[in-house]
This record gives sequence, C-alpha cells and structure tokens, in this order.
Amino acid sequence: MLKIGYMDYANVYPIFHYLLNDKNLEFKKGFPADLNTALRQGEIDISPASSVEFCKNPTKYKIIDGISISAQGTVKSVCLFSHFKPEEMCGKKIFFTSESNTSSVLCRIVLETFYKVKPKYCQNIEEAEAELLIGDKALSAYYNNTKYPYIIDLGFEWNKFTNLPFVFALWLVNKQSIENPYFSDFCRNLLKIAEESPVNNATFLNRYIEKGLTTENMEDYWKLIDYSFTSKHLEALELFYRCTYYLEETDYTNLAIESSLIKF
Repeated sequence: MLKIGYMDYANVYPIFHYLLNDKNLEFKKGFPADLNTALRQGEIDISPASSVEFCKNPTKYKIIDGISISAQGTVKSVCLFSHFKPEEMCGKKIFFTSESNTSSVLCRIVLETFYKVKPKYCQNIEEAEAELLIGDKALSAYYNNTKYPYIIDLGFEWNKFTNLPFVFALWLVNKQSIENPYFSDFCRNLLKIAEESPVNNATFLNRYIEKGLTTENMEDYWKLIDYSFTSKHLEALELFYRCTYYLEETDYTNLAIESSLIKF
C-alpha cells in the first residue's frame, strides 16, 4: 500500500476525486505546508508538494515526470489581497498564510525582485495591509471580494515578467518508496487521470456550489489549471529556483532537475 498526501483544494481535486476510490492507497489529508513536512519526514510516500520543497531538499525526492499543478498566467487561487498596488507596497505589512511554502516565496519574488519593493512581513492579520491567500479561500475571496481594492494574482504577475508558466506544485516521491510494488501502476494511473480529468469536472461541481462558488466560477477556474509538465515548465522551475536562491530562501542553485524526473 502507498501512503499519499491529500490536499483538499479545487486545483487538484479533479485528480483526487478518482484517486480516493483506489483501495491500494492510504491518504493523509493536510495543507500543502503540512504535507511537505510529512513527506520530508517519511510519513507519506508520494504527494503533490510545494515546488519549493524539492528545492530545499533535492536529495530526498524524485519527481513524477509529465505532471504538475501549474498555471500559464492568471490562477485566481494564489493571490495577494491588498489595500495597495504592488509598486506601492514598500514598507507595507503583509500577512502570509501558514498553509503554503511556495506561494509566500513567489510573493517575495514578485514584490522584491520584479517590483523592487521591500514590504514588511507580519504574523498579525489585524495589523496587515495585505494578506496572501491560497487554495479555496483565495478562490472564494477572488470571486466574492468586498474587502480589498486590489487583487494581485501571483500567477499573472510571474507570467507578466517571465512569459513562463508557474509551477505551484510537483508530485514528489520519497526515494525509498520507488521500490513499492504498486508505485509504477500508481504513476501511470495518476498521469491518465490528470490527462482525462478536465473532461469530467462537471461530475463534482456541486461540491463547490455548496461552498458559495457558482458553476461559472468553477468552470472558469478549472480552465486555468494546468496539469502538464513540459520543457517550458522545467525552464520556469529552474528560474524560480534561481530566484529563491538569490532571496536566500534556499541553499541550492542550478539544480539538476531533469536527472530527478521519473518518466513513464
């Protein structure tokens, strides 16, 4: 049996809707940051994991090739909700969600590297002048925003400055789990589900209507989510890792990502 990290976010639920029915799998549910820790500590075998997790611990993992959680631009579920425009954020206080690792680093890259502003990062939401939200919370706030005059979509901003997609998550495997007899079958099934899932999204629309999101919201959103992993995604990931290194978020640069890919 394989232990799989499961995050209950709309961007990856089209895959988990089908994986959850597999009796050969055991699931651990959590936020991305929690699953990163569980994967790193060997509590789970495979998980969609924050892209920055591989960069911080490249010797621990292999990457399932051909699949990611990405966006070619606007993503709507990773946004900075702000009282100020990005170029006005110097010295302003930003609250980061604890749910994610990659998105907070991406926010720093957008503001500090692209816009050349230096905000302050705070842990008190009450004093913040902007807040970073991800996942379904961000999606709901995006479509129902009444609090903030500016929504800074980080997928859009990355693409605007780089002309590349952004890879929010990779499917990472603990190296010791590769020997699991079900591993190869799982990977092939995962890739097949990812390829076919956009056709079947109507199956679980009601799940999000109950959360206050309309059919139109979800159909619009799922068109933005990209599960592929191409040479452009690899280029984007390499650039992201260089940026994290220059911001001193990680110790590694020029990672040999391609040699870590497991192809099926």
